Amino acid sequence: CTAKAGWEGGASGPYDVVVFGGNGFVGSNTCKALVAMGKRVAAVNRSGAPPSSKETDQWVGQVDFFKGDAFQPEAWRSLLQGAGGVVASIGAFGSYEHMRKVNGDANIMITEEAAAAGVKRMVFVSASFPPFPASVPLRGYIEGKQAVEEVVRARFPDTHTILKPSVIFGPQDNAHPVIAGIRALGPIQEPVMTHSPLGRLQSLPVVGGVFLPWSPVHAVGRAAAAGATQDLAVRTMTPHDIAKYK
Repeated sequence: CTAKAGWEGGASGPYDVVVFGGNGFVGSNTCKALVAMGKRVAAVNRSGAPPSSKETDQWVGQVDFFKGDAFQPEAWRSLLQGAGGVVASIGAFGSYEHMRKVNGDANIMITEEAAAAGVKRMVFVSASFPPFPASVPLRGYIEGKQAVEEVVRARFPDTHTILKPSVIFGPQDNAHPVIAGIRALGPIQEPVMTHSPLGRLQSLPVVGGVFLPWSPVHAVGRAAAAGATQDLAVRTMTPHDIAKYK
């Protein structure tokens, strides 16, 4: 599977879903779920390269990967023609300005272009934000995602899905050792917070977010795929809503 420069149409018709950030942690799992549903999928990312691991071998060849920068829509705008759904799963950490730009402005650009192209369904991978004071260093991340949520609801009032997972865990090749170490706790944390009395503490003001169950990445991907292809009753999914897709 090689990177493509753009799509000019053809006998096979438009894509069912276009996934931005399609080779990332959530995006690749979304692509995998869409392929399992028999959908025609385009994935856009800055390198244009597909994810590489043994787990992707069975589905990665069924996704068309395209090289494109969110801030250069002329490179990927044609992919949206006739598409049924778009998934925006671009995100990053770093300085305030960087987080605000990548988590916010990039996904807003995608949402606006999807609306202009007449795409029916829009899915945005947001987050359940951590409580104060953990939220302070993530201000750009939080403000960026909140800004996107507002635009998504405005442009797709009846056909949007906003996913608000907590900490997302699952296997990922080449993950930073610290990130991999945190994610390794997910299979323990998620059932404890779901089934033990500790889970009741999530309703507490300010600190309740600490007790939200973490979100398996495959469930986030399946929820995103469902939102991009179906009319769902729940427009904004909490970690508990996402868990139903495990």
